[in-house]
Amino acid sequence: MLQTKHAANQNALPKPAGRQRWFVLSLLCLIALVNNIDRLTLSIAAPAMQSELGITATDIGLLGSAFSLFYAFGQLPSGWFIDRFGPRKLLGISVLVWSAATAAMGIAQNFGAFLFARAWLGVAESPSLPSTNKIVTQWFPKKEQGIANASWDAALKIGPAFFTAALVFVVAQFGWRTMYVLAGAAGLAVTVIFFACFRDVDRNPRLSPEERAYIEQDGGTRTSVHDTRVPWLTMFRRQSMWGMMAGFFCNMWVYQIFLIFIPMFIIRQFGLKFSSLGIAASVPWIGAMIGDIASGVVSGKLAGRPCWSTLKAKRVTIVVALLLQAGVLALLPFNAMFGQAAGLPVAVVLMAFALGFNGAVVAHAWSLPAEVTAPSTVASAASVQNFGGFLGATLSPLVAGMLVDATHSFTLVFLSSAVVSVLGAVAYHFYVRQPIISEQETQSANSLSRVTS
Repeated sequence: MLQTKHAANQNALPKPAGRQRWFVLSLLCLIALVNNIDRLTLSIAAPAMQSELGITATDIGLLGSAFSLFYAFGQLPSGWFIDRFGPRKLLGISVLVWSAATAAMGIAQNFGAFLFARAWLGVAESPSLPSTNKIVTQWFPKKEQGIANASWDAALKIGPAFFTAALVFVVAQFGWRTMYVLAGAAGLAVTVIFFACFRDVDRNPRLSPEERAYIEQDGGTRTSVHDTRVPWLTMFRRQSMWGMMAGFFCNMWVYQIFLIFIPMFIIRQFGLKFSSLGIAASVPWIGAMIGDIASGVVSGKLAGRPCWSTLKAKRVTIVVALLLQAGVLALLPFNAMFGQAAGLPVAVVLMAFALGFNGAVVAHAWSLPAEVTAPSTVASAASVQNFGGFLGATLSPLVAGMLVDATHSFTLVFLSSAVVSVLGAVAYHFYVRQPIISEQETQSANSLSRVTS
């Protein structure tokens, strides 16, 4: 197994006075917030769209799947471009283009046009998270990457947790089309802020020498993006890469179901009015945020134990979280035994726990590429992992929609998701143990490229 050196060794540098890396993280969190608001809009608009456009739960699932499919296949070229040219341009342009796609949904006049805009959104967002992950590996030492990734993933959940009520209000008062236009405008504003404030780690004049040394001491990337060649065939020959893809497939299967169907589930199961959705649909995402941050703290403490590597700490956190998620999902269909009055709060609490465990997996899955590959190929490995994850996110909304239309219930949706979660735990536990690409393999690929060019 790949053994990462214990972070707290005698040569470790103390934390520097500089805090530039945390300012960079705040920018990433702002982008993540806008990112997930744009994804959330479909679930908020779904009940109103069903009435206006006459579409079914399967159609809503298809819209969710269209985003995920194009997002998944956009991952592979995105990772290569990010590793080759750096994350700043890719991330800034990504926010600009996906914001335009979100605004376009507000003017779509039929299901086909809306489906096209969702596919456009998927392609545009594909560089976002690999770019974010690449920036974290550049700006943070390995021992802080877990909490950094947990922070921006928690920011992804701020939209569903704290803006759901606002989005419901906008749809109820002004219509679902206005919501899409406003979300697109917010993204354009964030694009301007990002380009004005962010600089790559090797071009940031505000980064002190002390903070730079602290970042580089145990894994902050020092390699230039130029002249980097990614050994793709090597990546796909490694067991750990397939384990990461399979495990993330299973976790994102569950995540996308919650992202698309929470409002519809609450309305169908408990007869809640759309205008009253705000708190009930928000609380589960607060659980996701808590799970993100708490898991980052837990894995950090595990990594500090004798004979524990950072890889082992993150893998154990992921496996335990997936198993706990499976247990909660298996309990969700039984909320009906508490009756209409008590059943809703029980279901909301259970969904909060499920999303908390799901968030713990997401945050640490994004930290795994830095553990099992060279710094210069982190974005590529992360993109391949996310490609596998969003294949799961592509299938699950469509399957869930078909199950709901066929059974008029979410019972089979939750029970099947519990099984998928267990399969994800198996994939991470047994298959993510060896390095994918070493720095030596990357250097050899670079040398060969220079010889042949």
